[in-house]
Amino acid sequence: IIAEAVLLCSPIYLNQTSLPLCVPGEPESQPLAFAKDTMLWASPANAGAQVLAEEIATTFAGLTVSTAEAPGPATHMLLYLNEHSFSDERLAEQVTQARQDRLPIVMAHENDPDLGGCEFSKFFETTPQELIAGGLYKDLARS
Repeated sequence: IIAEAVLLCSPIYLNQTSLPLCVPGEPESQPLAFAKDTMLWASPANAGAQVLAEEIATTFAGLTVSTAEAPGPATHMLLYLNEHSFSDERLAEQVTQARQDRLPIVMAHENDPDLGGCEFSKFFETTPQELIAGGLYKDLARS
């Protein structure tokens, strides 16, 4: 960013607003992809999960999205955490089943209030106690 700003002030680049600069090997200069085919399950019971899953799939090659009622052949479950999480009782049942089946759960905490974002502490009030006690947030909520 600094190099680009300096170059844009030089006479040769004065008429340009940006330069296609990159550092060889930096993540942004390489396409992001999964090493093997991955299917992310976005449950219809998880408000907003489908939109986020589709957005993620457009960024990563090799990722497909399932929005079926059950995970089926999915390799991962997306748990989109927002103010509406667990408002549908089916989601708690699905998360419980995914954990029993050892289906990896990828959690995404929404922070934007316009998109239903809220403080993480709210999930300790809205998530069913058996999921909290079972360690759902154990790896995320460390002090």
